[in-house]
Amino acid sequence: MVTNDNGIADRLLKNNDLYNSMKGDWKRTAMNKGNNIKVTTGRQDGKFYITREQTNTEAIKQHVKEYRAFAEAGLPDPLAPLMPDGKLGYKWMELPTVISIRISDQYFGGMPWNAIKTDRTLKAQFYRVVQQEYPEYVCYPGGKLPIPVAVSYPTRTG
Repeated sequence: MVTNDNGIADRLLKNNDLYNSMKGDWKRTAMNKGNNIKVTTGRQDGKFYITREQTNTEAIKQHVKEYRAFAEAGLPDPLAPLMPDGKLGYKWMELPTVISIRISDQYFGGMPWNAIKTDRTLKAQFYRVVQQEYPEYVCYPGGKLPIPVAVSYPTRTG
């Protein structure tokens, strides 16, 4: 119900120009602050969509390849986390933002990585997906992550 008492929402509902401009097909493209992710939002045939393209994925793959080669040669990483035995470990993965969003959309109902990593089981499932579907982004020597929890592979939701 449109009244004059509901503030901005009513004004937006009364704005026919805005409604008509959003009703048809449209598209908007923007770059993120780092200028490496192009996000396109829009509406086509009555359905809203968001597409993301990351421009530095090849550079990330090359970095991971070099890191894994150094790790397999036994060179320590001074910035790596400590392992349970107290020794320096290795970084587990270097995942592009667009791929982490894709994984969270397909397997975790859109839950972002920052929320997934707070739960031990979800985090282990996320690592399993990365290891299985995106092995080119696994930094750990040998390409197999030492996942400490035995979890089932998550099912696709979307």
